[in-house]
Amino acid sequence: MNELYANIAMEDVVMNRPTIRMYVDENGHQSLKGDLSKPDKRFLCVTGVIMRIETHDKILAANMNDLKLKYFGNADVILHRRELIPAKPPFQALSDPAIRKQYDSDFLNMVRSVNYRVISVVIDKMRLVDQFGLAYARDPYALALEYLMQRYQYWMQSCNGRFGSSFGDVLAEARGGGEDMLTKETYNIIYRGMGYNKLENAGEYFSSSQIKLKPKRDNVPGLQFVDLISHPARRYILSKNGLATDIKTSSFEAEIVNVLVKNKFRRSPDGKIDGYGTVIYPS
Repeated sequence: MNELYANIAMEDVVMNRPTIRMYVDENGHQSLKGDLSKPDKRFLCVTGVIMRIETHDKILAANMNDLKLKYFGNADVILHRRELIPAKPPFQALSDPAIRKQYDSDFLNMVRSVNYRVISVVIDKMRLVDQFGLAYARDPYALALEYLMQRYQYWMQSCNGRFGSSFGDVLAEARGGGEDMLTKETYNIIYRGMGYNKLENAGEYFSSSQIKLKPKRDNVPGLQFVDLISHPARRYILSKNGLATDIKTSSFEAEIVNVLVKNKFRRSPDGKIDGYGTVIYPS
């Protein structure tokens, strides 16, 4: 934790410039329509990776570029789990089991070595509708983003108390058109303390009342990194709560989960992850 906060410049604090950033990714859909009993429809997960901006720009970006050049010959490719898993172009090199094994090892080393914290929120949409009814159930994405921002602020409060003031912001992938407008409105409502779990004094911790959105083509390393660890984080939460049982202990996904659980999820002073680095709602 202290490494994330080391060497914060005073001028950044005075100017409210962010020195910490949370990179956000979602998997699943926020819609409450359809048969929510189906596993692919039931859950929405929103994950945030908290990282010093300097760490992102100098360390993660360099590691990502090295990985891309080594296996795909081009630092401009965008790493995306949905194309990487089936080795779709431009990731066809991973169809060779030996190359896949080495790539997995190199990526796992990055997951271990880069300094960051993870917060992951799962919304169980079936339970949400069962508990509140379709007419009164809150928007799943808004709920997830609020829990995420709340835990992010708690993390900053703890660090500010120990290491001095700094400010953070939030960067998510642009989804386009109306969805981006909704994301911006949702973030602003939460920032102003008007959400379900009211955020208080957000201006003391967040550098802006606006969320930052970047399209996939901008090749932001932090957004690609969170995309690659968000699914393992989601599966960990579901498995922990008896909602998924098909995680093989020998799988690459399980290896990522082991790293997250060991020292990357946000946790309480006594080491508790549930409710701190992971949230499921309704529980």
